[in-house]
Amino acid sequence: MKRSAKKTRKKPRSPDEIAAEVRAQLAPAISGIGVIAKNSEFLNRIERLAATLALWGPKINLTAHPSDPDEIVFHVFDSIIPVSIAVSSKILRLSARIDRERRFLDIGSGAGFPGLVIAAAINAQVTLVEARRKRATFLSEAAVEMGLRNVRVQCVRAESLDVSDGFDLVTARAVGNPAGIFEIAGRALHPGGVLMLYASAEQKFDDDGAAAAAAGLVNPSVAGYDLRHGRQMVSRAVATWSRR
Repeated sequence: MKRSAKKTRKKPRSPDEIAAEVRAQLAPAISGIGVIAKNSEFLNRIERLAATLALWGPKINLTAHPSDPDEIVFHVFDSIIPVSIAVSSKILRLSARIDRERRFLDIGSGAGFPGLVIAAAINAQVTLVEARRKRATFLSEAAVEMGLRNVRVQCVRAESLDVSDGFDLVTARAVGNPAGIFEIAGRALHPGGVLMLYASAEQKFDDDGAAAAAAGLVNPSVAGYDLRHGRQMVSRAVATWSRR
């Protein structure tokens, strides 16, 4: 008589185990990015972000696979590589300022990509705007866990955001219709400041020139890059405009 084979269930990884794997994947690659102030500090912060995301993600649907290290690593790289591209192209300048502190604004911050990743990498005051209360609560908790003192979370709709000239960078990821972002960025950025939209390689901005110009945004530029997402390579793009 044959015995039936018992199926063994793989024990789920703990948030700390997931975070440690994220760190291990990031560590060999981040030195080439070029905009991270302190690599070891960045890795510590992202490790805590990954642990917090693994803990909170399944409860409030932050990302598709919050317990998958490959997924988190993809989002981290996709958050910081566009900044590196903009800096290397001299679209965005991160040289030390003596008159005031740099100020960044991230619209629709969600799970913290790119806002928390940028705040972990760069010495700047970063304002995260998230209309959904549970996600805003997550962002605040993650910032504390990451030891970030340069993050402010605002739980408001982006359209009602009270901003004035003074931001150096405005970011937004996964934007369907950028017209509303143009209007906000036009109010938020100081002259010379940069709007940065994260997009898929297929998204086109050819028809947005009039809306951008009406908001005082000029010098459009789009750069593509490829990232590994699990076993696949994914084509991504970053679009930038400067405030006139």
